[in-house]
This record gives sequence, structure tokens and C-alpha cells, in this order.
Amino acid sequence: MTTTLDKKQKIKESLKKTKEKRKNQIAKVYQLKTSYTNLNKEQKQWFERIFLEAKWLYNYVVADIQNRLNPQIEKTKQVEIKTPNGTETREIKCLSSQMRQGILDRIKKNLSDLSKAKQKGIKVGKLKFKTDYRNIPLKQNNITFKVLKEKNRIKLQGLKKPIRILGLHQLPENCDIAKAELIKKPDGYYIYLTCYIDKNQIKQEKINKPIGIDFGIKHQLTLSNGIKINYSVEETKRIKKLQKKLSRQQKGSRNYQKTKQKFQKEHQKIYNRRKDIKNKILALLKRYEYVLIQDEQIKQWHSGLFGKQIQNTGIGGIISRLKQNLETLIPVDRYEATTKLCSQCENKKEDIKLSERTYKCNICGLVIDRDINSAINILKIGLQKEERTTIKNLPTDCGEVTPVERTATARILGSNPYIRISYASLKQEATY
Repeated sequence: MTTTLDKKQKIKESLKKTKEKRKNQIAKVYQLKTSYTNLNKEQKQWFERIFLEAKWLYNYVVADIQNRLNPQIEKTKQVEIKTPNGTETREIKCLSSQMRQGILDRIKKNLSDLSKAKQKGIKVGKLKFKTDYRNIPLKQNNITFKVLKEKNRIKLQGLKKPIRILGLHQLPENCDIAKAELIKKPDGYYIYLTCYIDKNQIKQEKINKPIGIDFGIKHQLTLSNGIKINYSVEETKRIKKLQKKLSRQQKGSRNYQKTKQKFQKEHQKIYNRRKDIKNKILALLKRYEYVLIQDEQIKQWHSGLFGKQIQNTGIGGIISRLKQNLETLIPVDRYEATTKLCSQCENKKEDIKLSERTYKCNICGLVIDRDINSAINILKIGLQKEERTTIKNLPTDCGEVTPVERTATARILGSNPYIRISYASLKQEATY
């Protein structure tokens, strides 16, 4: 009895220490890829098997949640699965008890999310069966997985030999590895490591000034300092060819599955390119003191003539990422007439056509790029309405590009071949 009490007391003390430690740390997730060419036959079979077993266990529990969602399932070695030929018994060999526990915790969380949504009045259904399971939680460091940084290897529970991992050099020194996730993607297997890093260890070149952003179709991002960011990742010819081939083949056949796998792999490449662009843009904007955007309805843009261009650029994804990850984001109401308003004298035009790319003010004589004028207006309107900022009245040339901004933009965005950067001088644009 005393031993159990001592264990509980030790667990409570360690949890307190961890909470205190986490206050001065930042959580970061690092994406690491397994070197598939270096895997032996046994390891390849293990990877295929473990995701199959995770799917079997998930579907087995979902089939009868009330009776099967209990701690005893963690120890089960056999599950019943429905097949076209009837029910079959499948053995669980590769999934450890902690991996099973992680899958059960996911089901519990999904159920709690559904109940919360139901309380809010949202119509919800039941948990559905999965045809493919792609995410296995690895809860405990040094038990379900162990990082061998010096050898560029990770030891996974259930595998005799550690596997080679690409990207371990990203991990900073003295970081606390908390948990991991084993991910299955069309282009291979990944491990997502969640690490906690000391705040003092992260050094970024800060730009102590606010920035306004105008989102558009011709120029995807126009900053109030004159920087224009263009990018587009279109669907490749190969993906269109595979899509046609897939539509002609019989669904469920072997050739269909092979073509589908190639199609998913090609689609993953496009997704990775777009994601890299979003990450780089977010990394640049994080360095500014305040980021001001107009709260646009991107869904309405899709229904217009430029729906395909919007899809290729993924502007909506950038806006949602900014809202989720930026604490210094200041949104401006979408009904503000930022395009029609003069950024110098605040004169408002009655109408301005989409084909007019230059804003000409009839009162003060300002001639400026339409998108830059809109970005400056977003910056001014947002700062005037926001109480937490000390900057209120900004001059017209408030956003002139500084050398720090040039170097940061070139270093962060310049490494991606799909991003094109241009600089417009605000002093040259404006004429009095």
C-alpha cells in the first residue's frame, strides 16, 4: 500500500516539475522521413503490418464502442473483422500495448469532440470505419521510441534494429523530446517528433515595425513596404494523365490500386510544395511586430472567374495559418473600402475597376500601385482601431523596405523556386 502511494506522490512531483519547466519552453514539431531504401525486408513488412493492425483495432472498437472501449482492449491479441467473405479473426502482433492505448485515446477524444459539437447544436453522426489508418501515436520517449541522434537512427518498439532517419540534424541541442507520431504517406513513412525548446535558445532577427498585407490574384501578397510575393503551384501533366487512367480502370482491381498509389504520390509532391511556400511566408511574417490583414472571404473568390488560380495558390490556407499561429495578427473588417481609399489624403473614390492597376487620386495627385495603396490603408485602419498598439499616425512612406527586411525576405523565400519576389519603391510610386 505504501509503495503505491509513494509512486503516486513521485508522479505528482514530476508532473509539477515538468509544468514549471514547460513555462519557459516552446513546443516544436519536427518532420523526419524514414530512409525507405535502407529498410530491410523484415522492416518493410513490419511497417505495412503495423498500419493494417491499427486499422483493424480501430474498426473493431468502433463497431461496438459501448462494450469494447475499455482498458482490457490494450491486452487483446485477436480482433474480429468484417470482410466480403464474412467475419475473420486477425492477430495483433506488431502493435504494442502503449500504441493500442494511444489509438483508444484518439477514439475517446473523437467521441468527446462529437458530444461538444452536439451540445452546440451541430448535427453530428457516428464514428465511421476507416479504410486506411495513417497515424499511430508513440506516447513515451525511450519506451515506444528512442532517438539515436549520433547514429541518425530511431529505435521503434517492435523492431529489432533501429531504422535510418533523414532530418535528425534539425533537432537543436538540449531539447526535450516529449512524444512522436508514426505517419504513413504516399511517398513513404514519416516520424513527427514533438520537442520542447528553451525560449532563450530560439534566436530570430526581429523587424520592429508593423506590416499590412493585401491579398490578390495577380500578386498573391502585397506588403505595405512595397514587397510583392508571387507564387503558384499548378497540377502537373503527370497527375492529369494518371487521373484519366484511373477513371478508365475497374475500381478495386490491382491495376487500379497501383495507379491510385502513383496518383497519391504525385499529389503529395504538389501538397509538399504548397506547404513549404506557406511555411516560408509564415516564417517571414512572424518577424514583424504586428501583421495586419483584411478578413477576406476566400470561398467567394473560388466561385468567380479566378477559382483555379486561387486553388493553385492556396491563399485561404495562408490566412487560416496566420489566424492560428500569429499572436500579433490584427484583422481589418472586410467591408472597409481599402481599395477605393487614398492612402495619403483619405479621399474615397466612388468606383474603381478591376483592370485599373494604378490608383490615381484626383485631389492630392497621388499615383501609386493599387495593391500597395490597399496594403497601406489596411495598415493605417488596423492600427488606428487597435488599442494595444502605440503606433497610430503613420506617414505615407511608413513601409519603405529596410536592409534587414531585404536580407530576411531573400534568405527565407529565396530558397523556394516557386516563389517570385519583387520590390516597388514607394517614393517613386507617389507623385505630388
